[in-house]
Amino acid sequence: MGQSLRCWASFSLFACALADTVTLDWALGWKTISPDGTARPVVAVNDLWPPPAISLHEGDRLVIHVTNNLGNETASIHFHGLYQRGQNAMDGPVAATQCPIPPGSKFTYDFKACSVIGQVGTYWWHAHVAGEIADGLRGPLIINDRKNPYQDQITGGEITITLGDWYHDQAPDLIRYYQSKANADDGGPEPIPDSGLINDGQDVHFGVEPGKTYYVHVINTGNFVGAYLDIDGHDVTIIEADGIYTEPKTVGRLYLAAAQRYGVLLTTKANNKNNYLVMCSLDTDMFDDIPPGYNPLFYGYLIYDNAKALPTKKSFPNLRVFDDMDLVTSTSNQWDQAQTYTTVDRQIILNMGFTDLDDQNRATVNNVTFVPQKVPSLYTALSTGKEALNPVVYGVNSIPFVIKNNDIVEIIINNYDNGNHPWHLHGHTFQVIHRNKPGGGYYKGQALKADSDRPLRRDTVTVYANSYIALRFKADNPGVHLMHCHIEWHVEAGLSVTLIESPDIMQQTQYIPGDHLDACIRQGIPVKGNAAGNTKNFTNLDGANISPNKNPSGAIIDPTTLGPPGKHRAYWPRHGRHNY
Repeated sequence: MGQSLRCWASFSLFACALADTVTLDWALGWKTISPDGTARPVVAVNDLWPPPAISLHEGDRLVIHVTNNLGNETASIHFHGLYQRGQNAMDGPVAATQCPIPPGSKFTYDFKACSVIGQVGTYWWHAHVAGEIADGLRGPLIINDRKNPYQDQITGGEITITLGDWYHDQAPDLIRYYQSKANADDGGPEPIPDSGLINDGQDVHFGVEPGKTYYVHVINTGNFVGAYLDIDGHDVTIIEADGIYTEPKTVGRLYLAAAQRYGVLLTTKANNKNNYLVMCSLDTDMFDDIPPGYNPLFYGYLIYDNAKALPTKKSFPNLRVFDDMDLVTSTSNQWDQAQTYTTVDRQIILNMGFTDLDDQNRATVNNVTFVPQKVPSLYTALSTGKEALNPVVYGVNSIPFVIKNNDIVEIIINNYDNGNHPWHLHGHTFQVIHRNKPGGGYYKGQALKADSDRPLRRDTVTVYANSYIALRFKADNPGVHLMHCHIEWHVEAGLSVTLIESPDIMQQTQYIPGDHLDACIRQGIPVKGNAAGNTKNFTNLDGANISPNKNPSGAIIDPTTLGPPGKHRAYWPRHGRHNY
């Protein structure tokens, strides 16, 4: 074993030895709140909103027992950015790795101890079913590094800042509007947010002391547009992007697309003479049209002295920001290290756009719109034997790609739309090999050279309008991994694909817990077979879902249609393999 591998193994043992088990009991229910002055129902956790942040140390085991008390909606939770190695069933996206959690059911997400070794920094959790994130079911997830390379500089502690757009209407109504014939006839514009929130409110105070350096976690928890953050009179130094350490880069302003995160160092002034404005703005360039009088600005305050006056609110002088392609992966964390992938084993080209399909504005990838299948794709991978290597069994409209173990995969996304799109990959971070400029044209087979010797790695990246991006990752995490635009309305319109990574290995190593099966059975959802639920002829897709729902209603469900909660096997299959 080489010296570096010995160090990695040694640190793994060190982190595991210190690991704790963090157990949370979450009851989901409705609560009426007014974070921007307008009351509306939200999904609360234990009658609390904002929902709780999760704080772990590297290597900790996380167990969350979720009880769905919503009554009229299903639920799910995705832990954004976590790889979920060896436990793909805990990833959370409905129709990919689980069934929705029905009202009255209990459902456990259990991360094995040491499963987040090598993942530290700024993450978040959020609903991953039918737009429910827009009803407020989301929050920060921070994994503390036991050997933070910047620990000696962090003298003031840590601060978490969430930014995001906010709607007064509930998700089912917004989805009905977006997928309606009237909206398609109008060109398919996305719903325009009513306001922006900082830490799920407005005019929020962040207390600091003079002469200190703070580690600030910044997360865009919104549904649609990017957000700007500018702390008046202060620069910040980026040290982390989506959980990957970067070489320090000092900037005056941050821009975060939906679902992106940064970890930054903020050094305060030497005295407490003044308090300072925290200026935020929604990215209105992403709107089809800006309503007259629309105000995209929202604010917080950096408070040095509570006795002193608050600064006067003002507008941004301009909206210029740094290019995240200028960020370089740091050498400070051994887990983040990977040479630039120069040899590609598998290239996947995704041509994305939008079309009017049967009076709905639908997104397409390679001329197919994503439609959830009858059987969750993970369950298909585990129950179709050798046929799991055949993409046909997952259904055409899951837009499936089966990937071999340890292949270097190159994803090319050609964006034929006139807007920018933040694409997110579950189960991995990717190297951003090259991003063409806005309007710069499309990939047509030309040779690609990495823009950096240590390219930016992250799990969510903006693909510019009428342009393309090239991403690479190593397929070393067997599982079913969605890749999708993180604009929630585009997910509902079908802008997703399914990567099925090493299903043969999955069948030997992974299983479905009994309470996960129970969630399916209560709703009459099949748990075995191909995308259509066929367990006899896996390549017969008769009955598979091929058309979008013409009357989408979000996560709403009629509770009278549910079967009783049951007790099923502790897990399936019993020996971690399927013999069909």
